[in-house]
Amino acid sequence: MFRFGRCALPACVITLALVCMPVRALAADGQTVQETVSSTKTAEAVVASATGTASSTAAETQSTAGTQLSSAAAEEEKSSKSDSASEAAASKTEAADDTAAASSAKAQKSSDKAETSDEADAAKCSSSESTAASDKKDTEGTGNSASAAADSSKAASAAESSEAGASTEGEKASYESAASAKESSTSSAEDTAAAAAASTEKIAEAKSAETATAASAAGYDTTGKVPLYRLYNKWSGEHFFTVNTYEATNLIAIGWSGESVSWFSPTYSTVKVYRLYNQWSGDHYYTANADERKSLIKIGWTNEGVGWFSHTNKALPVYTLFNPYAKIATHHYTTQVSERDHLVSLGWIYTKSAGPSWYGTAVPSNGWFTSPAGDRLLISGSKVQTDEIVYDNGKKRYITTAGFEATTKSTWYSPSNKRYYRVSDGGDIQLAPQTGYSYCWLKNSPYWSGTVKEVHMNKNYMEGRYYDGVQHYIKKIVIHHNAGSLTTEGCWNTWQTREASAHYQVETNGTVGQLVYDSDTAWQAGNWNTNLESIGIEHADAPGSSDRNGWRLTETTINAGSKLVAVLCIVYQLGRPQWGVNVVGHNECSSTSCPASLAVGGSQHNEYISKAQSWYDKLITLKV
Repeated sequence: MFRFGRCALPACVITLALVCMPVRALAADGQTVQETVSSTKTAEAVVASATGTASSTAAETQSTAGTQLSSAAAEEEKSSKSDSASEAAASKTEAADDTAAASSAKAQKSSDKAETSDEADAAKCSSSESTAASDKKDTEGTGNSASAAADSSKAASAAESSEAGASTEGEKASYESAASAKESSTSSAEDTAAAAAASTEKIAEAKSAETATAASAAGYDTTGKVPLYRLYNKWSGEHFFTVNTYEATNLIAIGWSGESVSWFSPTYSTVKVYRLYNQWSGDHYYTANADERKSLIKIGWTNEGVGWFSHTNKALPVYTLFNPYAKIATHHYTTQVSERDHLVSLGWIYTKSAGPSWYGTAVPSNGWFTSPAGDRLLISGSKVQTDEIVYDNGKKRYITTAGFEATTKSTWYSPSNKRYYRVSDGGDIQLAPQTGYSYCWLKNSPYWSGTVKEVHMNKNYMEGRYYDGVQHYIKKIVIHHNAGSLTTEGCWNTWQTREASAHYQVETNGTVGQLVYDSDTAWQAGNWNTNLESIGIEHADAPGSSDRNGWRLTETTINAGSKLVAVLCIVYQLGRPQWGVNVVGHNECSSTSCPASLAVGGSQHNEYISKAQSWYDKLITLKV
């Protein structure tokens, strides 16, 4: 599962919290620098401004660590019981961490099985195919990210770890306040975690010992190299790193940008790199310092186990940088000296005396490379190829933006040619005649909390949005009313004998039903070109209303319908809802009185569009 900001999959993510100085770092291959500031001059101005702000709180920006290890001691005195339980949990789960990481190949295969399980759960939403949510205006393709949240020095040894921490006083106060407020629940959670760890401790220890014995001869396993996928969230400026293809695939499907493979790690070594999550900021943080890890866990960070391993031969240095002006996306990790130095020139902090945080392995030889987890990557010129269509054994294959070959039964968006591709059962690439989601994404959307039905049409719509040699994209939303008080099932029955359909139905109690996937073309506007480029929403009229006494919607229907409009405008990047621009009435597409009270001049028109705008303004600011 993926928690947005943190990793557990899947769900729809459009993270919109902004970083004070959100600089997009070099791509993993070091070819380009993409910054949210428009130029170096602008970037320098941003840094100067931020520096001026930071100067008033110099003590708060001196530190390059997200937490103070020294504060852990104070935390221990304030809540020794909680700390003791947390220590026990961290200690007892360490063996389990070893097992999970040492068996990374098995873990990956297990996640593939988990994907199958998730697909089964998503069967009600049609299929497990993930399709990119952005329209053709999203020239970056799918947006993405990573995060690292608490700041930490690059302490390479436990002796330096006492200086590794020192968050700003504001961050410290925030963490301590949150930890104090949740002391009771945290203690309970820690007790539960400790109990769970104890129940698996013997098994974990046995497996860990077996793995360590197998790797002890050389210190690490040289038989395989594990690719570290780098992803970027263009809305928050975060970068995220994972060895899990399933995790990377789902993030890309919901809008993150793949940025190739940052480095390779050994399948096992004696130096572990831990992954932690900050529930208050949504950031991830990676460290090879076990003491730092324990200190972060004590003050409320979530331990996500061993992310990967460091190469004991110190083949490829990995550098950690800190952005002192940011509240999220505060850390970045790179093997590129040029990227490191560029970020430093923009105000990021790199402590040279601390040195590299850990080490990766060399890039595999040119040609097709299969990872221990079974991922296929294409290496050329000592670089992992990305976003390319290549021929292999007479078949076209798509290499994703993250660097691995697209798997079967999946849909991918190619930023380089702005097209969607579907992978057939045989692994061949075909042009996907659609844009939008080909499953009921609304059910899992963090923007939606209401009831969603799925009653899919069996006819009277067109699969995809590809017509007469042209790929069409979602540009607007068309508003309808039922001229009656129908349920979603009622709409389905009506359209069995009438050549019509719509994507959504909003019932009188606020329930939303999906009848046609967003990726497909509903027959709803009375205008074929509009059908190809729009989503149609039907609304049930209030019981008792009629053409004679005036059609009206219930307040519940208006609230649900207007919120759905706002969410669609966010997901498909249509902008703030504006009638006549990205939201239109059925009567503006063809000759009809629909949508009655919601049409321009109708008794509920102003209320409806005003609420849609209010919902948009509220939801667009959420960090999800």
